[in-house]
Amino acid sequence: MRRRGLLAAALSAPFVASAAEPRVLKMMGSANVAGIHVPANVASRELLQQIGPYGPTDFSRLEKQSTITQILVGGGIDIGDTDTPSVCAAANAGANLKIVGQFYASVDLVFTADGDKVRTLEDLTKPGIVAGINTPGDTVHAVLLGALMKHGIDPAKVNIVALGGSSARMRALLSHRVHLVPIHADQANDIAAQGNYQVLIEPWKEFEFWSNEVWAVNGDWLAKPDNQRAVTDLMEAQLRANRSATTDFAWFANMFRKYSNDRDAAKWPDERIRGEWSLLTQEVKAWPAPMPLDVGEFNKLIPIYEKAGIVSPGASFDKIIEPRFLAEAQKRLG
Repeated sequence: MRRRGLLAAALSAPFVASAAEPRVLKMMGSANVAGIHVPANVASRELLQQIGPYGPTDFSRLEKQSTITQILVGGGIDIGDTDTPSVCAAANAGANLKIVGQFYASVDLVFTADGDKVRTLEDLTKPGIVAGINTPGDTVHAVLLGALMKHGIDPAKVNIVALGGSSARMRALLSHRVHLVPIHADQANDIAAQGNYQVLIEPWKEFEFWSNEVWAVNGDWLAKPDNQRAVTDLMEAQLRANRSATTDFAWFANMFRKYSNDRDAAKWPDERIRGEWSLLTQEVKAWPAPMPLDVGEFNKLIPIYEKAGIVSPGASFDKIIEPRFLAEAQKRLG
């Protein structure tokens, strides 16, 4: 049997494991769980166990996704939810990493500006204007640079500073120490109610394709047939969760209250959750069917990554994107 036939047989064959010893996958992901993250969390924590003989996932969380990428490089976990730029940087530096799926499509962050000082992207080049981000070279930095480049604005003319987490960025904006910061879309209305603050960049309107967070694995780990099957099963779980999140508001609302790390999430009324759900499903299109994983689309991000100093000239996603397992999962669901 040819190699391709062997792979197809391995992926379609029943998963054989002892009922007394279900497999426990070791995963790691972002400490933040917003609405856009909910389906993938449900997939890895609940639906995966309905697809195959897996025990409760050993899922730990870290603030910095670049650290998750480094742990993947060292083989410390099975599967990681990490940021796309750090995987690209590590792989192009020689690490054997593969992207097997997207945690979600696009991105729900927006860049909100101090409307008294900044009304257009061009205003960001004025003296005294400061844009705040989390960390230089991270995915949020890349979003900002990509938007500037699209509109012909030289990023070198914009004063961009690192401010850390979302709470620090919001405090800096409200105190007028910075004039543009990225925040989650659901926070934009809260900010607008406190002064003249306006959304200046909505990434889903700026980019035809954007990848923010991905499911990534170590290539050596992925070489084993049992691990290939686990990835395929996880992708199926992800697609099932995406479909439920997109078509069933009640499902999404219940799972949001269960998994969001917003301290008041369990008390959010349907009306408030519905606003976020409508944004994610209708505008951001966070959970499309089929889920995209096309190397050509990923490679369109490389010029932005180069400008951000994430990768060196000549970098690509050519040897990083591994779409076979997502394609098999989508085939299972029809």
